[in-house]
Amino acid sequence: MSKKNALGKGLGAIFPDLMEDPVNKPHFAMCGIEELSPNRFQPRRIFDEKEQKKLADSIRENGVLQPILVRKPDDQPGYEIIAGERRWRAAQAAGLQDVPIIIRQSTGDRDVAELSLIENIQREELNPIEESEAYHTLIDRFHLSQEEVSSRVGKERSTIANALRLLHLPDEAKDALVRKEITAGHARAILSFPSHTEQIATLREIMRKKLSVREAEKLAQRLASAKAKNNKEEARKEPYITDIESKMSEYLMAKTNIKPL
Repeated sequence: MSKKNALGKGLGAIFPDLMEDPVNKPHFAMCGIEELSPNRFQPRRIFDEKEQKKLADSIRENGVLQPILVRKPDDQPGYEIIAGERRWRAAQAAGLQDVPIIIRQSTGDRDVAELSLIENIQREELNPIEESEAYHTLIDRFHLSQEEVSSRVGKERSTIANALRLLHLPDEAKDALVRKEITAGHARAILSFPSHTEQIATLREIMRKKLSVREAEKLAQRLASAKAKNNKEEARKEPYITDIESKMSEYLMAKTNIKPL
């Protein structure tokens, strides 16, 4: 089954190899909710309150229909969640004392990070920055190449590379992306500028004028062309003109630009 067809299905659809592994066969059990702890590699940082409330109401009415995937860590009691933290949080809010779990044996940190990322991606629950940070964790902490990450999560290497570029955005742009005030397309237009000052100025112009991605790309091209032209003019200036500009700017307390004839 393709990963695309696995969307919306259970753990067996998302992780068929995991569920059918004869050596590391998963074990089903019921577990006290207080025995579970969050996944230290959980890529999700934001849990939508309205969606969590809807899930808690459903769990209160029907129980947890899909078990939570966990592992038994060596350095702490209880179980660490691999996939299903959203269900665990909702079960707590619903007042459940016990939840169904699948215990995955012999699962290392890298496997946990990969499985958690894959589950969230397949369920389309990550915002672009969370997804980018998860890729960065696999590359930086677990020394995977972009090609290896691409193979594991089922996405093109170019998609991984473009996602990682988002981490170079200034914080203001990252926040706007998380709040869905801009899209990844807008972000790529913003990243065409080398400095954060230029990037923030472009971001604010995009948001002020509510520009589409295509309009944002055209804006970035115009600003880049204007900057290149200005740099070319600056390079043509004689040193004495630059000196005069500096003195006039100081005297007038305003930027002065002398254009050679």
